[in-house]
Amino acid sequence: MKMSTRDLTYCSIMAALTFISGFISIPLGPIPLTLQTLVALLTGLLLSKRNAVVAQGLHIILILITSGFQSFLSPSFGFVFGFAAGAYVIAFILEQYRFTIKTVSLAVLAGSLIFYLIGLPYMALILTGYLGVNLSVFQIFQMGMFVFIPGDIIKAIIAVTLGLRLRGKIARSQTSV
Repeated sequence: MKMSTRDLTYCSIMAALTFISGFISIPLGPIPLTLQTLVALLTGLLLSKRNAVVAQGLHIILILITSGFQSFLSPSFGFVFGFAAGAYVIAFILEQYRFTIKTVSLAVLAGSLIFYLIGLPYMALILTGYLGVNLSVFQIFQMGMFVFIPGDIIKAIIAVTLGLRLRGKIARSQTSV
């Protein structure tokens, strides 16, 4: 499972962009609004399945190196795991089907749902199980998903637009060397 210099470079760039975009945040409760979801979506759109997971895995390692293992106890850390799984699902869909606006849009929707399918239960586990906060299922969804839907729609539109434009350029650059 050898990786080319180009693959390592793309993985490192996407990992760094995901990490840096986490510092641009608007606090909205236990889960801040960041640009990480946009970059995680782009990771799946622009990289292969393997490279998408490697990039988001590097992002997880960067978080653990800079913030320590207590990061696992953050209510938002489940979404970080979701980024890796969601980016993989996006890349998987795009490797199976033709790269059209419809396919890209559906892949981004699927990836976004994966973010929540992993992030919300993790958030609930940390908040209710570890921190002892008494929350209903509706409150979990309200704090961890509902407030983010408008921003996620905007980020999805941006990701689809950028993905459609950049994927061709990246593919051409890979064949021109």
